[in-house]
Amino acid sequence: MDSTAELRALLKRLDGEPADALESATIEFKSWDDSGAAYKSQLKEVRETAVAFANASGGYLLLGVADRKRTRADAIHGVGPIDLDLLRRNIYDGTDPHLLVDIEELAEPEGRVLAIRVPRGVPPHTTSDGVARIRIGKESKPLTGQALVDLAIRRGGRDRTAAIVPQVGFDDLDPGEIQRLREVIAANDGRRDLAELGDEQLLEALALTSGADVTLAAVLLVGTRAALVRCVPDHEVIFLRRRDSADYDFRRDLRLPLLSLLSETEQLFESTNRLTTVQPPGFQELEILDISRMVAREALLNAFVHRDYFLHQSIHVDLYPSRVEITSPGGFVGDVTPENVLRHGPVRRNPLLADVFQQLGYVNRAGLGVDRIYEETLRSGKDLPSYQANESQVALVLPTATHDDFVRFVYEANRAGERLSLDDLIVLRGIVRRGMLDRWAAAELLQLPEQEAAERLVSLRRRGYLAAQGRGRTTAYHFADRLAHLVSAPDIESDRLWLDNEQMRRRVLDALAGHSALANADLRRLTGYSRVRVHQLMAELRRDGLVELRGRGRAAHYVLSDRLSDRLSDEARRGEMQRRNAKNE
Repeated sequence: MDSTAELRALLKRLDGEPADALESATIEFKSWDDSGAAYKSQLKEVRETAVAFANASGGYLLLGVADRKRTRADAIHGVGPIDLDLLRRNIYDGTDPHLLVDIEELAEPEGRVLAIRVPRGVPPHTTSDGVARIRIGKESKPLTGQALVDLAIRRGGRDRTAAIVPQVGFDDLDPGEIQRLREVIAANDGRRDLAELGDEQLLEALALTSGADVTLAAVLLVGTRAALVRCVPDHEVIFLRRRDSADYDFRRDLRLPLLSLLSETEQLFESTNRLTTVQPPGFQELEILDISRMVAREALLNAFVHRDYFLHQSIHVDLYPSRVEITSPGGFVGDVTPENVLRHGPVRRNPLLADVFQQLGYVNRAGLGVDRIYEETLRSGKDLPSYQANESQVALVLPTATHDDFVRFVYEANRAGERLSLDDLIVLRGIVRRGMLDRWAAAELLQLPEQEAAERLVSLRRRGYLAAQGRGRTTAYHFADRLAHLVSAPDIESDRLWLDNEQMRRRVLDALAGHSALANADLRRLTGYSRVRVHQLMAELRRDGLVELRGRGRAAHYVLSDRLSDRLSDEARRGEMQRRNAKNE
């Protein structure tokens, strides 16, 4: 049951049939008491029902409908002014692993009914109180002991794409897509032996099938259109070329097996790509696309491999005038965040699907896809890619504007045998945007500890790319004179030539920790701020009890407050003791 029309048709049957007679393995009706006192107990029941559906085949919970009533007027009493976002959040927070449900409001004449769609999950799911239930027929039964273990094994453990799909067989797999799979494998020198196997043997060798059982990964890769619609109705790519956030002039909705989907989406990128011609010294011309084929493929493969296939969402590709956004259902896995994605080791939501793509030669097991996206984007003269994420989706933002001078600079360095590393490119492109970087700002861009970021800056200075301003830990770096023209490009963020307020606070406090005192003139050199802005910043630090002003007039200077100095001293002593203990051990 996937449509609002079907739910409304079910509600019409309440004239003559009681709600409990209409319940099934995927439908549950519940009354709702609008009094505030009942909210917690009712929310507990809603969470337990959601867990039961997630541990089975998913389903709908219809709130605001009473059991054992023979007419719609008696059965549908509706719900009051429930905040849908709050209810969704309460279900999410009260389940483990978290369940992200869809809630639709059905405005019936008798009252407002809420249809809560619970996706099929990867068991075991429990409430945050530790209650595990599973939907069996019309009832939610406790999920305990061996039943829980058997269910987790049968569904492929924590891997959603390894789950066996009920009532799906080889007739639901497309021979043409299996042949496409075989051709891709044959083109991969490392696995040509697989291409010589028969269809059933090939799929079993890739762990896509086991005997008569077919995994979700097999449906995604080689399933028929009908099987895809039935098993993963939200498996699609919605491709939009946008004029702005509210308007678009081109749209294509693609519902295809993954290899065909990858090919079709790549062709859409090629047909909508703009070309920039850059003329380096000499006669050769460099042709720079908005998004290169390699970046497009890596970004799409990441979206396919890491998306959550049980969320009621699609992959979106949005082409804006100055950027491309690729949004994939499901937040980051484990402890990966936008702030560490560049350095974090590979963590896959769908290991089976990732392993198959690796055997196809599309995905590198070492997890270098993010590195490739960053490096190719920067070498093409674009700004840094970025990630945005929450618990329900991850968006990769790829800038498309080309910085011609930066393309020429990278090309000339490469031709001179001075190939720049990814870290070099990140730092240099950061200076193009900000004008100057210190170790703190570089650490943020590189997603590295401060000391390692400082080493990257020093390395670029020694190789003649950067010049230093200041001394010690407070040193800031800008382009050497021969590269100063890169900063005059129109895409520089003039309002970000220095750091944001929080970074500057840390910079000043760190500088004061290394010096006995700093005067206003010292702080102006350190920050690049005007006299007035320095006064404002230091007044803020004084209000927070972190610094003190001593002296007057020309003798005025700032020092760390006694409270902060004592705390830093204590932390230093504890760190030294820990180092000594570790050494003795």
